[in-house]
Amino acid sequence: MSIHTETPKAVVEAYVLGSQTRDVGLLKQVFHPDAIMTGWLGPDFLNGGPEPFYGALEANEVDDDYGFEIVSVDSTDKIATAELHETNLLGMSFTNHFHIAQLGDGTWRITSKMFRHY
Repeated sequence: MSIHTETPKAVVEAYVLGSQTRDVGLLKQVFHPDAIMTGWLGPDFLNGGPEPFYGALEANEVDDDYGFEIVSVDSTDKIATAELHETNLLGMSFTNHFHIAQLGDGTWRITSKMFRHY
């Protein structure tokens, strides 16, 4: 088990680190393979897997002034929710809501991410 998937909070922290450093391999560790990302990017409603997010990180630099605030991480038994605010990720700011589940092997993974760009 990776330290990045030991707890729901560790998953959110790894998501931040992976986004900040453009470490798609790390992000793939914390997202479930069947994860869904749903939300608004400007006027466009997006619904699908995280692959476009990975591609955007691979193709663009993340500025040094990227910022984040983990607003909450709440868990009950084998499920958790988290809220994360990001500023200046690829020049945009986001509110993210995550669903995180504990899998049969004990690891925690993001199963869905709902976001809005502002």
